[in-house]
Amino acid sequence: MAEAKVFPMNAFVSVLRGEAADQAQLDMLAYITQAESLDADMAPVAQALSKAWIYEQEPGLTAYAEGDIAKLGNQVKVEALPESDAARAQAVLDILSGLKEENAALKAEVEKLTAEKADLAAKIGPLEAKVKTIDAANAAGEQQVSVATTKLNEMTSKLNDLMAEVEKVKSQGVVVAGVAGDGAAASADAGMSTGPEVGGEPEADFGLGGDAFGGDNW
Repeated sequence: MAEAKVFPMNAFVSVLRGEAADQAQLDMLAYITQAESLDADMAPVAQALSKAWIYEQEPGLTAYAEGDIAKLGNQVKVEALPESDAARAQAVLDILSGLKEENAALKAEVEKLTAEKADLAAKIGPLEAKVKTIDAANAAGEQQVSVATTKLNEMTSKLNDLMAEVEKVKSQGVVVAGVAGDGAAASADAGMSTGPEVGGEPEADFGLGGDAFGGDNW
């Protein structure tokens, strides 16, 4: 066991009261627990371990009022924890120290990620606006293409109908012309073979047989 060491009474009293640790109290707690390093974050745990040890050594201190403890003097001699107890106390404080370091690392990581998130948000904002503009332009373009395609389909359909009508007219026109030509030729042939000759002198009987102006009746 380490040799007893003298500390200020106010540090001793603040430990028993569980008050916030100043440097004098931290020095006392580090000595009692045999911790190599001790800070304010680990002080509450060290206080609890030290109080238990102090009350175990001096049970009568629990009967003193706060003012009575201060009357014990300006200094107090304190013994450190036994080696086995000090080892357990140090193990607890080491765990607490490790958790503190992990917490600090996590905090730093969170701050880093928060900064990166803010930076990405600043970069993404304009990009999102551009994407919206591009989407709107694409939508307008798609609508125009759709309208143009519809009109083109309508024009193609009308052109196909027109071409079909033209083919139909051409087909019917050729047939009618042929029929009409054949009939006209036949009529012309018939007229030429049976009709009176055009030109020359008329027959005396005008085609009635006999002399129309001859006889006693005239």
